[in-house]
Amino acid sequence: MSLTITSWRIAVAAWKNFARNIWLALTTVFVLVLALLSVNVLVGVNVLLTNAVTMLENKIDVSVYFKQGTPQAVLEQAKFFMTSLPQVKSAELLSADRALESFKQKHANDPKILAALTELEQNPLGASLVLKAKNTSDYHFLLEALRNPQFDFAIESKNFDDHAETINQVRDISKSVKFFGLVLILIFALFSILIVYNTIRVAIYTQREEIGIMRLVGASSTYVRLPFVLEGIILALFALVVCSCIVITAAFYFDPRLMTAFGGTNPGLVDYFKNQVLLLAAIEGGGLSFLVGISSWAAAGKYLKR
Repeated sequence: MSLTITSWRIAVAAWKNFARNIWLALTTVFVLVLALLSVNVLVGVNVLLTNAVTMLENKIDVSVYFKQGTPQAVLEQAKFFMTSLPQVKSAELLSADRALESFKQKHANDPKILAALTELEQNPLGASLVLKAKNTSDYHFLLEALRNPQFDFAIESKNFDDHAETINQVRDISKSVKFFGLVLILIFALFSILIVYNTIRVAIYTQREEIGIMRLVGASSTYVRLPFVLEGIILALFALVVCSCIVITAAFYFDPRLMTAFGGTNPGLVDYFKNQVLLLAAIEGGGLSFLVGISSWAAAGKYLKR
């Protein structure tokens, strides 16, 4: 018997097994979908939390307000010195008018400060220097570096917009989510293996006479097992397709609705799943097919040993 004919017969037998126990197969697919969804929910939440930390890190800066009338040479010297530090990611020198606009934007939710500014007849601010560090841990170093006597005398005030505490809270939440997510994945994986195992056992029981005849005419245990293993893999692939549709739909639904929580920036759910769809499908589909295949092989083997 050629390999092609054998493979074809195994595939046909697997599909017949699937069709004979369609309702049990659909129940199994449902549980497998839940297992895959638990993985993708964990991935999605991790993406959101990572992007939230990045967003908060981008909001951290040090605004240095210089006294009115500070010579341009001193301003340029301060910018040049701070830019030369390896800890500095960017340094932007703003004119007095732009500094006032930036100040208003930062305190847009503080009506008292805005009301006080409107009562003033002229701009109370001088030029300013906005500094961003490469790492959040470098900001305290930058604050110390600003005490340079070459331009420290011209500094009116410093405003350190610190989100470090919020970032640490988000990271703690991320660790907790990962832990409980892994526990949930393990629970669904265990349920999936048990249900697939019992599904294959039921399929074997309904075909026990056919299997007995196959064994009498000399069919090997591997030949008997493979259709059931392939049936389990078919169930896993069905679950992967259903889960992919649900995840993509959910990403497109939640992404625009989360923009408010992210300050109008893109949460990144759709972009992540679009860019990683092949990798996620390969890892999740391969892992699930392996678990289901092993479970099916074991279920068929236990019957054949009787």
